[in-house]
Amino acid sequence: MHTEKQLDYLEKIAIAKDEIRGQVVLEAIEGREPDVNYYEKQHRRIAEYNRKITEMT
Repeated sequence: MHTEKQLDYLEKIAIAKDEIRGQVVLEAIEGREPDVNYYEKQHRRIAEYNRKITEMT
Protein backbone atom coordinates (compact mmCIF):
# COMPACT_ATOMS: atom_id res chain seq x y z
CA MET A 1 0.00 0.00 0.00
CA HIS A 2 1.25 3.50 -0.82
CA THR A 3 1.64 6.14 1.86
CA GLU A 4 -0.07 9.50 1.55
CA LYS A 5 3.22 11.15 0.55
CA GLN A 6 3.81 8.54 -2.16
CA LEU A 7 0.31 9.14 -3.49
CA ASP A 8 1.05 12.87 -3.60
CA TYR A 9 4.17 12.21 -5.69
CA LEU A 10 2.23 9.86 -7.98
CA GLU A 11 -0.34 12.61 -8.50
CA LYS A 12 2.43 15.10 -9.30
CA ILE A 13 3.85 12.63 -11.85
CA ALA A 14 0.43 12.28 -13.48
CA ILE A 15 0.02 16.07 -13.62
CA ALA A 16 3.49 16.52 -15.15
CA LYS A 17 2.70 13.90 -17.81
CA ASP A 18 -0.59 15.64 -18.60
CA GLU A 19 1.23 18.96 -18.91
CA ILE A 20 3.66 17.38 -21.37
CA ARG A 21 0.79 16.03 -23.47
CA GLY A 22 -0.88 19.44 -23.42
CA GLN A 23 2.34 21.14 -24.50
CA VAL A 24 2.72 18.70 -27.41
CA VAL A 25 -0.82 19.45 -28.59
CA LEU A 26 -0.39 23.21 -28.17
CA GLU A 27 2.86 23.20 -30.15
CA ALA A 28 1.24 21.13 -32.90
CA ILE A 29 -1.77 23.46 -33.13
CA GLU A 30 0.42 26.54 -33.21
CA GLY A 31 2.96 24.96 -35.55
CA ARG A 32 5.83 25.61 -33.15
CA GLU A 33 9.01 23.62 -32.72
CA PRO A 34 9.13 21.47 -29.57
CA ASP A 35 10.46 23.26 -26.50
CA VAL A 36 13.26 20.86 -25.62
CA ASN A 37 14.12 22.69 -22.39
CA TYR A 38 10.54 22.36 -21.16
CA TYR A 39 10.48 18.62 -21.81
CA GLU A 40 13.84 18.10 -20.12
CA LYS A 41 12.64 20.03 -17.07
CA GLN A 42 9.44 18.02 -16.86
CA HIS A 43 11.27 14.70 -17.22
CA ARG A 44 13.72 15.73 -14.49
CA ARG A 45 10.78 16.51 -12.21
CA ILE A 46 9.20 13.13 -12.94
CA ALA A 47 12.51 11.35 -12.29
CA GLU A 48 12.89 13.21 -8.99
CA TYR A 49 9.40 12.22 -7.86
CA ASN A 50 10.09 8.60 -8.83
CA ARG A 51 13.33 8.70 -6.88
CA LYS A 52 11.55 10.01 -3.79
CA ILE A 53 8.89 7.30 -4.06
CA THR A 54 11.59 4.63 -4.39
CA GLU A 55 13.41 5.96 -1.33
CA MET A 56 10.23 5.58 0.72
CA THR A 57 9.81 1.92 -0.12
